[in-house]
Amino acid sequence: MTIRAAGEPVPRSGVVAICGGGNGAYTLAVVASRNFDGDVVWLRGSPEKAEQLRRVVFSDEGLRSTGVVAGRADRVRIVSSDPADVIPQADLVLISVPAFAHAAILDRIAPHLNDRAIVGTLPARSGFEFDVTRKVSGIRPMGGRRVFGLQTLPWSTRVDQATQTVHVGAVKAAVSMGSLPHADAPGLAAQLSTLLGTRIVPVPNFLNVTLGNPGQIIHPGLMYGWFAEWSGESFREETIPRLYGGASDRTGEFVERLSDEVVATARAVESRSGHRLDLSGVLPILEWLRMSYAARTGDVATVATCFRTGPIQARKVPVRERAPGEFVPDFQYRYLREDVPYGLAVVKAIANLADVDTPSVDAVIGWTQEKLGKRYVEGRSLQGVDVGELRIPQNYGLSTMSALVDWYLGWS
Repeated sequence: MTIRAAGEPVPRSGVVAICGGGNGAYTLAVVASRNFDGDVVWLRGSPEKAEQLRRVVFSDEGLRSTGVVAGRADRVRIVSSDPADVIPQADLVLISVPAFAHAAILDRIAPHLNDRAIVGTLPARSGFEFDVTRKVSGIRPMGGRRVFGLQTLPWSTRVDQATQTVHVGAVKAAVSMGSLPHADAPGLAAQLSTLLGTRIVPVPNFLNVTLGNPGQIIHPGLMYGWFAEWSGESFREETIPRLYGGASDRTGEFVERLSDEVVATARAVESRSGHRLDLSGVLPILEWLRMSYAARTGDVATVATCFRTGPIQARKVPVRERAPGEFVPDFQYRYLREDVPYGLAVVKAIANLADVDTPSVDAVIGWTQEKLGKRYVEGRSLQGVDVGELRIPQNYGLSTMSALVDWYLGWS
């Protein structure tokens, strides 16, 4: 699978490897089978998980999807837990695991990548570029390895574990993509648009993906809106709130304040870089919602109305069963466990370098760290005992604004 220059025909053969076993990976297997003429191979985390998946994929019924994308994962040829079985032959390696698993999967696949492999993650979340450049060598344009990250999954999707089917509720109209090096972005975006079945839009640099990560705004913002004042009461199954469909105007306004602080950080970085870094891909969240789901949203007047009338309004808040029939919020769910350490905390770190105040971001990080049993911020400073776990630029030797700007410009 060779990347061509922008405007050239997009190749449709070769080998695509999928790494992961969640909603995104299942959907990728079906979508790639629909849009790609080559072979699909699949890496799972353990022999037991690989065997379980093999029984589904290679059964008479196969792995199928329903909803707005209906199909079958009939181009999957290998399912294995051994990277040596799938990665060396892959032209394109697609990682679809939570951000807290990125480093581990990169460690597993890096020794087996061929010299011209393209490695990407769906979604990247914030700071993926720092992890991948530390763990994958030989990244260079036209002849070396290439790396990309999508701002978000192209689909809203859920796996039904009981039936082993995946339901695709919506396809985003466009998804932003950052790449390293950036010179290959147009050709890579064209190829991914064909493979993924939606418009992939290259942004000027990877920092657009890290700051423009919508999950870090929407998911923690909604969880904070629902549960910042939660006092321990439980829900019956029929009373579990709808995460999006029940969002209040007040919560929508708070989500917008989070977004405003992220956008302010982007504008400050642009200014501090002498406008050498273009961060036009970092959009206000209302603009992003209108761009992504406008055709399937009844009322796009405000963030809250987008949530309440959009295509995924029926999704419930994440819960765990505390006792039979008694549910409480699941604060270990990825909406906090992923989207704060691998999202808002990275924004906070970059805002510190840009001298931007982030009171709403600070409030969410402070609340979340209590739920996760972590300590990232002390007061208003990102200097808690667990800050070394974060994918922030300071942990990769980029502790000044000039160093950060030069790092991104170096990948142009």
